[in-house]
Amino acid sequence: MRSFFYKFAALSIVIVLWTSCKIIELPFSDDKSGSPLYPYVENQQVGFMDDQLIQQIMPQFQLSESTIWPYSFSEGLAAVPMSGSIGYINRSGETEIEPRFEEAKPFNDGMALVKLEGQYGFIDDSGDFVIEPQFHQAYEFQNNRAVVQKGRGGNWGFINRDGDFVIEPQFISARSFSDGRALVQTAAHRDWGYIDREGEIVIESQYRDAKSFANGLAPVQLEFRQWGYIDKNGATVIPSKFLEAEPFSEGIAVVAMPVNNANLNQKKFGYIDREGRFIVEPTFEQAFAFKEGRGRVQKKGKFGFVNGQGKLAIDPIYDFAWDFSGNFALVKLGDKYGYLNKQGIFVREPTR
Repeated sequence: MRSFFYKFAALSIVIVLWTSCKIIELPFSDDKSGSPLYPYVENQQVGFMDDQLIQQIMPQFQLSESTIWPYSFSEGLAAVPMSGSIGYINRSGETEIEPRFEEAKPFNDGMALVKLEGQYGFIDDSGDFVIEPQFHQAYEFQNNRAVVQKGRGGNWGFINRDGDFVIEPQFISARSFSDGRALVQTAAHRDWGYIDREGEIVIESQYRDAKSFANGLAPVQLEFRQWGYIDKNGATVIPSKFLEAEPFSEGIAVVAMPVNNANLNQKKFGYIDREGRFIVEPTFEQAFAFKEGRGRVQKKGKFGFVNGQGKLAIDPIYDFAWDFSGNFALVKLGDKYGYLNKQGIFVREPTR
């Protein structure tokens, strides 16, 4: 049964130190090489437990609410801060790759994006560079393509896993491939369109703003600067009527509508299905993509979760929450961290 003390404390706090702007959401237990490992906090140190809530790595790592928190195992390795830099540990808690990076991303198909001395490159699971740090900006590989920018203010292009350009730098901005399409902005029109893996334009540059494909659909800004959705052929399948729209996840998408017709700048967020019908009415200050059958929402500055039937599954009483991974979600209550199951019951009480 959920602890009454924590629920009461969360509801009675009047002034909360808002820290969510410093916290980046990450999946933290998607590990193909074994059962999930979840980070937990004890005495301001981070350890890891398995999905049976059994400690696998004792608390010993620095707690840092940075871009890599919650620390995430992927392909047997997790990036963690150590001595002012970032290195990688293995599932036994041993240092596998010495800390020397300014930024470090999870491993994907044997490679990880890292930043060293202000430049981005890619390492293998031994910590050796397979693509030397040479890019001003770079994103992780998707569909065996990574979008990169060589120098500040330069054009964007796409490299393969050997580090060779397969789509030459020619775009003033670009996003990673998703569903076999990449969003690009051309210098000629300064509008957004989509290319295929060969770099051919498959949907002409015509959108003032747009986002990546997912589940076969992409949100784009259409008439009157409102958002709708197109399919992979560029045909409009959900007409423009939203103030904001996000890519689909698990067949559900986050959208925003005006609070009222008198003030279009004020908006509330909800969820739609692939037909454009609301399954969760727009009543939230913010909403995030569905993960593991739950959508994270914010109301009156607090976080909770809704389910796919449009019902509030977990009351918004937490100072911050991360997406579900497996059956658990990490939540923050004051300066403490705990885990909920999908019924909103604490499986690990908050600690600090």
